[in-house]
Amino acid sequence: MRSPLSLLLISLCSLFSIGAAYGEKISDMGRALEFCRKSPLDRIEGIWEFPEDNTAVLIALSDQRKRRYDIIIITTPDCRLKPGEKIGELTGSIDPDKFHLSLYSTRRDGILSDPSNCLAIFNEKDGSLRVEKRKFKISFKASRYLPKFWKMLSIFRFSTDDPIEKLPKGLIRLFPNPYSDKIERGAPKYL
Repeated sequence: MRSPLSLLLISLCSLFSIGAAYGEKISDMGRALEFCRKSPLDRIEGIWEFPEDNTAVLIALSDQRKRRYDIIIITTPDCRLKPGEKIGELTGSIDPDKFHLSLYSTRRDGILSDPSNCLAIFNEKDGSLRVEKRKFKISFKASRYLPKFWKMLSIFRFSTDDPIEKLPKGLIRLFPNPYSDKIERGAPKYL
């Protein structure tokens, strides 16, 4: 069993290693851009945006051996989050384009906690990280108990089909720009 002193030392060492990796706290767009321009970036590292939340984050390598990346807030309209704060992490898998995404969902006693987990699929060509959430399914075996009753209930099942729900969710790369060698999206094309 670990003593409170050893837990404190471990916490301080991990904070020091995070600070050493970034040189200093990255808490605004200028410092994030400077970090990205000065550092040799891995293919997923850079500045990303959650478009639905108008929030920009820095994805930076924190543990190369484990292929783990920190997700750090740069700008957000959400006053509950502070620029420079780590809000989650990405961890690589055996598929180089699929990552385990873990984002904190609540704050307890001033500390972000309760990570929610999902799958993030990286598309380097489009500069996107598509996020797929967990799906829960409940099914009943109508063939076992009261088959006529369950069949009757299935007639009255209601559902809606909202095409907006089918839009992909995730992040869009802001820097480095995936289109830097091509014509920018939305830029006028002169003939």
